Amino acid sequence: MRASTIILLLAAAIAAAGSCGESERPQRSLASSELADQEFTDFTTMESDSGRVKWVLEAPVARIYSSRKLLVTDTPRIKFYDENGEVSSVLTADKGEYNQVTHDLTALGNVVITTSEGYTLETESLVYLRELGEIHSEDFVTVTRGDDVLTGYGFTGYPELKNVDIKRDVRAYLRDDEGLVDDEVLRERERDGGPQ
Repeated sequence: MRASTIILLLAAAIAAAGSCGESERPQRSLASSELADQEFTDFTTMESDSGRVKWVLEAPVARIYSSRKLLVTDTPRIKFYDENGEVSSVLTADKGEYNQVTHDLTALGNVVITTSEGYTLETESLVYLRELGEIHSEDFVTVTRGDDVLTGYGFTGYPELKNVDIKRDVRAYLRDDEGLVDDEVLRERERDGGPQ
């Protein structure tokens, strides 16, 4: 039997609403005109698998929409952890959604992931699929590390950004030791009639 659990159950968060700062007036969801069932301030939740923390989500505001089994957060900050319990990457966005059924996370607006290895991903929307442990985006993405830049549309990878797959219109700008972008070096060689 797979021991996958939510360490900080949302049900427990609801039960402890007083300590989480539940507001007196429900707020409207950014996604619809539906009223939130509950709202929390200084919200934190996490997920673990076999006793190992997978991610921790922190947000100044979180709203629960029971009919949609959805938790919506403002300006979420999500820390992803590796097998050694170390933070592998941090995601920030304008808005976040947590599906209480699938345990998938969605980040919307000014999504940025920074990793402990020095990679940065920027896009407008991104989904973390819990079952696969992968992140996906259909939007334009920019992945940078130092002076190297990779761009394109559609993305599949993992939160630590070590292996990334950009689907279409891929462009790579990689600098050599002299600081020239590889495309510039190739054009220069073509002009000079040198080896490709």
